[in-house]
Amino acid sequence: MKLIFVTQVLDREDAVLGFVSRWVRGLAGAAARVRVLALEVGETADLPDNVDWVELGRHGAVGRYLRYRGAVRRSFAEGFDGLLTHMVPRYSTLAAGWARAAGAPHYLWYTHKGVDGRLLRAIERVDGVFTASEESLRVDTPKRIVTGHGIDAEHFDVGRRAFSDGPGSSGGGRLLSVGRLTPAKDPECVLDAVARLRAEGRDVELTWAGGGLAAGDDAYALRVRALVESLGLAGAVRFEGAVPYTRIPDLYGASDLFVSASRTGSVDKVLLEAMAARRPLVSCNDSLAPLLEADGDLAPWAQACSFPEGDGAALALRVAGWLDLDAAERVQRTEALRAHVQRDHDVDRLMGRLVKTMSSGGTRG
Repeated sequence: MKLIFVTQVLDREDAVLGFVSRWVRGLAGAAARVRVLALEVGETADLPDNVDWVELGRHGAVGRYLRYRGAVRRSFAEGFDGLLTHMVPRYSTLAAGWARAAGAPHYLWYTHKGVDGRLLRAIERVDGVFTASEESLRVDTPKRIVTGHGIDAEHFDVGRRAFSDGPGSSGGGRLLSVGRLTPAKDPECVLDAVARLRAEGRDVELTWAGGGLAAGDDAYALRVRALVESLGLAGAVRFEGAVPYTRIPDLYGASDLFVSASRTGSVDKVLLEAMAARRPLVSCNDSLAPLLEADGDLAPWAQACSFPEGDGAALALRVAGWLDLDAAERVQRTEALRAHVQRDHDVDRLMGRLVKTMSSGGTRG
């Protein structure tokens, strides 16, 4: 297959979408050629020779559409014979007619709890929708293809580390959260938990990696920083801002435990990255407990990784449980977490499955 892959950013250093470059490498290993159409293109030195790209640019809606139309039509004319769009349903809706005219299989990758008219229209026009879990595409459609996520476990293989001061009520812990600094990620809940843990005498610290993106995020960041001050956490919380994807493993390596209060609802790839890094994790993501419970090795303590959305007290309780856990038991659990990612969410295995399904026309019709 000669595959057209449409995404927002192709840049291995991008703080949010840096992983896409690794996906493209995986697609290139399974397809004869890959052409990436992206709004932005940055660092691409890691891509193989059978990959090329077209930068569409973000500015000018009409011009961007014309460039997209020209790039898709030209690619089909040059012999590309498959189309996969990533996360933005409109990419599929706009390209559907050209894919049909070329007789090319046309698929969408989508992982988000949000459902709107744009997604429903795209589903009508594609041959199938790949998604990481049942909860990641909340539309009842025979076109849904659940595949797991695509995680580069080797990229996040940062080894084990002991908790900073060991178990016990006075023991500390270096907590990490990765995600945009927005209300949907609920940093206020995480800060509430940190304040509660420190009030118990635990010398915990928090690093938050991720900056704002949309209009209004800067104002929200100021609100969060003011909360840090009011809770007396100025010396215990560090905001890293946007961190390049290539540096994220270093943050996992310096942490003891990963926490997430994100309200996004689908299987969040950062949870799987934490698992691949052998880090204990606690999250309110409603997809996490079902994922862990489905694995016999992880099911007995799936609840230890979960807490109710927005409940800082429950998050603090779960974190304390991990801090007090026997070291040998902690190692056993975190090795099982990593093994799950390696088995069920390997990036090259996923990319191979996507290409194979597209080539065979899976769910088409």
